[in-house]
Amino acid sequence: FLRSAKEQDLTLDTAIKDFSTGMRAKLRVLTAVSHKADLLILDEPTAGLDVVAREDILDILRAYMEEDENRAILITSHISSDLEGLCDDIYMIHNGKVVLHEDTDVLLGKYAVLKVNLEQYESLDRAYIVKEKKTKYGYTLLTNEKQYYLDNFRDIVVENGTIDDLILMIAKKEDKK
Repeated sequence: FLRSAKEQDLTLDTAIKDFSTGMRAKLRVLTAVSHKADLLILDEPTAGLDVVAREDILDILRAYMEEDENRAILITSHISSDLEGLCDDIYMIHNGKVVLHEDTDVLLGKYAVLKVNLEQYESLDRAYIVKEKKTKYGYTLLTNEKQYYLDNFRDIVVENGTIDDLILMIAKKEDKK
């Protein structure tokens, strides 16, 4: 029994419509990587997926990159853990402008959030503070020199920086009080 190409396409379309959200997302990514392009541009490929489906897609993308060192992926995502585990460089765009470009390893290794009270803030060397925000207890500060503050200001709280911290500190407007 032979089917026309149109009938086969219709059957395939119907089958794909029955796929879960995760399966459709994997199909889109697998279709993109099957072209073996040197550059893939992916917009939110893991949005709306559960943890398992997201990790499956990230594994596909990692394998794609490992196959050929000349390949690159430009990916947009609001899921910072996806970016931290996949990207070599992070660009943060806010209001249409690049407000941060950093190597991911540098970002995760050298950036930190400092939490200080008013007294600590007044005596703190702020030479390496990228952004600051007033809070109820004092200040939350973003630094790109975590080790400097660990070595020289042992009485302050120094937390490892994440991409989410950067987003909160750089993109979020100050609360008007």
